[in-house]
Amino acid sequence: MTACSPQSSSADTTSTASGATSTVEVRKGGITPLVSSSTSVQLASLFALTAPVKGWFHATADQGTYVHAGDQLGVIDNQSVTTPVDGVIESVTQDNDVAEHYPLFSIRYGGMSAEVDATAMLTIIGSDQRLAGRFQITDAQGPTDCAAIVDDGAVMPASSEQDTAGSSAGPQGAESTRTLQCLFPKDVQARPGQNAVVVLTAPTIEDALILPVTAVAGRLGSGQVSKRDGDSFTTVNVKLGASDGTSIIILDGLKEGDTVASTAPNLAPGAQS
Repeated sequence: MTACSPQSSSADTTSTASGATSTVEVRKGGITPLVSSSTSVQLASLFALTAPVKGWFHATADQGTYVHAGDQLGVIDNQSVTTPVDGVIESVTQDNDVAEHYPLFSIRYGGMSAEVDATAMLTIIGSDQRLAGRFQITDAQGPTDCAAIVDDGAVMPASSEQDTAGSSAGPQGAESTRTLQCLFPKDVQARPGQNAVVVLTAPTIEDALILPVTAVAGRLGSGQVSKRDGDSFTTVNVKLGASDGTSIIILDGLKEGDTVASTAPNLAPGAQS
C-alpha cells in the first residue's frame, strides 16, 4: 500500500492539526517476515541450485542422474552443493570460477508445487535468508509444510527442451520479480488447477522497532508517518524493514516511544494528496 505524495516543497515538513486523531507508539518487539499468496497448484517446474559463494565450482554429479534429498552434487570453494529434494538433474554447468548466485544445476522435481511472488519480502530481507513455508489446498488436507522452497529466477535451460515456466527472467534475462516455488510432498493428494494458499516465512527478527502497517505510507524500503509534534502532526520520512503483514520494522527516522498517527499520511480524512 502506498499513499499519494503531499503537495509540499518538503516531504518532511507537512503538518496537520491533531484534532481527535488516534495515535500509536513506536515500540520494540519481534516480527516474523512473511508473504502470503492465493495461487494454483501446478506441476513443479525446473528449479536451480545456485552458487552459495564466489569460487571454483566442480560438479560431482552428471546430467540425467536421479538424486536424493541431501545428496552432494558438487563443490564450490570447499562448500558442498546439495539438493533439497529428490529429482533428476536436467543440466549442469561446466567446472568454472563462478559468481555467487550463478546457476549450477537445474533439477526436475516429480511432484506438485505452487508459486509465490516474493519480490517485496526478498527485497527487504535479502536473498540469503532460509525460508520456511506451509500451504493449504482448498477443500483438501492441510495445512502442510512445503517439502522445500526453491528459486525459479535463475534456471538454466534444459538440453533437450525449454522448460522455464515460472522463471522471473525476461527474454534478455532482466529480472522483474522473484518467484519462489513451494514444492509439495509427494504423498499430498493434489491436482493441477486446484486453488491453494501458500505462506512463506523468514526467521524472526527480535528486538526491532515496529509500528502497525496502517500507520505507515510506503512499503519497499522507505515511507512516511505522521509524527506527533506537540499539538500537531508532522510528516516524517522513515526507513522501513521487513513486515509480517500486520506490523512493519522502522529502521531509521523514529525512536522507541515516539507517537504517530494510527492512520498513514494522506489517508486521513481532509489530508492533502
